[in-house]
Amino acid sequence: MEASAPAKVILFGEHAVVYGEPAIAVALNLRSRVRIFESNEYRVNGYPLERKYHGYILNAIKLCWRGPPLEIFTESEIPSSSGMGSSASISVAMVAALLSTTGKVKEEEVARLGFEVEYETQGRASPIDTSTVTHGKGVLIDRQKRENFLWRIEKNGIYWNIHHVDVPRLKLVVGFSGIKASTGEMVAKVRRFYQWNSFARDVVREIGRLTLRAIGPLENEDYEEIGELMNRNHKLLTILGVSHPMLRKMVESVKRYSYGAKITGAGGGGSIVVLTDEQDEVIKALQAIGSQGYKVEISDKGFSVENQN
Repeated sequence: MEASAPAKVILFGEHAVVYGEPAIAVALNLRSRVRIFESNEYRVNGYPLERKYHGYILNAIKLCWRGPPLEIFTESEIPSSSGMGSSASISVAMVAALLSTTGKVKEEEVARLGFEVEYETQGRASPIDTSTVTHGKGVLIDRQKRENFLWRIEKNGIYWNIHHVDVPRLKLVVGFSGIKASTGEMVAKVRRFYQWNSFARDVVREIGRLTLRAIGPLENEDYEEIGELMNRNHKLLTILGVSHPMLRKMVESVKRYSYGAKITGAGGGGSIVVLTDEQDEVIKALQAIGSQGYKVEISDKGFSVENQN
């Protein structure tokens, strides 16, 4: 059985969403794929299944599989630790592949189990990444139930309402610093700051308010306002301590060509997302300082079960 899931990019609200604040993300046209076969022992890409290297796959198996050992093959177009949801994509693809062996796969079930996989592996997570790569298109997560409601996920007293959101065909560039950062470590770093510092809690709440203010400009395709809100979100994430000197340099390098630019994902390295009409110029500016740029498109396609063996 083979299944795939897309990458994602968070436009607004990363880190704050872990604490129940809203976030907006979109699926991208990069994908990861998983193939599974029954076997005599668990192996991943020819190597024994080990928690140290295959935590997401191992937790997906624990949650979704009661059958014999599996031979598992993975491939991905998504740079790992880049902020584009490589772990969410592989988690959702793995869940979808496992569930598909017993019949038709429901989108909500994949989203719920994909979230549980990430939560168990990272120690804390929000459903923003896994719901986005499950559904495709655009996703708004909020405590308030709004139009275009999809499903609700709860964990440890925190709940998130997941919605479809119409997002225009934004011209985006994802700039990858080449510095791989652990999502789990960044989430834990913010958690410590949040727990011990009331100012950090205020910053998290402000990110949530800013995210809701972005809904109108997105619907109206007001690129100037979207970009300004992205810039403000970036400054707030920097206050939370998830930036990096290279990320700051990247954001500065693309200012003249962009409406806005910000950290996307966990931070500490990883990527920025840039809203621009000049994608080629942004990529050149990023390359000039030693980073990489990817032209990306919003993907309407979420997870997919692609064939049965």
